[in-house]
Amino acid sequence: MTRIGLAAAGLGMAALLTACGGGDDFTDQSGQKIADASKKAMKGLDAVKVAGTVTTDGQEIAIDVQTNDQGDCTGSLGVGGGTTELLGVDGDVWFRPDEAFWRASAPDSADQVIAAVGDKWVAVSSSDDSFGEFCDIDDLLDELISSDGDEDKTYSVKEVVEVDGDDAVPVDQKDDDGLSTGYVLVDEPHYLVKIEKTEGDDTGSVTFSEFDEDFDVTAPPEGDVISLDDLEG
Repeated sequence: MTRIGLAAAGLGMAALLTACGGGDDFTDQSGQKIADASKKAMKGLDAVKVAGTVTTDGQEIAIDVQTNDQGDCTGSLGVGGGTTELLGVDGDVWFRPDEAFWRASAPDSADQVIAAVGDKWVAVSSSDDSFGEFCDIDDLLDELISSDGDEDKTYSVKEVVEVDGDDAVPVDQKDDDGLSTGYVLVDEPHYLVKIEKTEGDDTGSVTFSEFDEDFDVTAPPEGDVISLDDLEG
């Protein structure tokens, strides 16, 4: 089975969220300082919802996942015209793909896998982080906002706009990977609410919402689960 991975790091989020903080009027600060305030706020989250679509290596990936710091998650991923439900409870992770997803991610063995799995949930091995990274907020945000650190970057702060009813300041960041725009809440906490990449190899748009909101998850019944190790055996 091919590893989906997050791919959203290609949106340039890493570079947007690395810098120095400070200043009195938030929107009058440099792009680097605004970015650092956003990084600090995002790193303090206990739960968040991530949604959007990115294109990497010519393949479009749709993400709609809510996750927290307890190893819980719920949502879906889409690739190749297919979709898989995703569920995590206390660090245990399951996914339940449709046929189109199997044919896109495991084309050589799709018929065999589809017949074996049916509509059961597939338990993810603890050694496989293909889906597990979506079910831990620290892993997810580390993947999204880790810094390359060495690239030359230029920042520019744009006029405040409204994103889902809240004022946000757009910060453009341009480097060798292309052009990205991060939208940071003007009011504290200065969460990143949206990131877009319009130029470069990997383009797309991702939103962040439902900050620190609780959500309910329930593990699937044992009889509705099949092991990924069994499928690969």
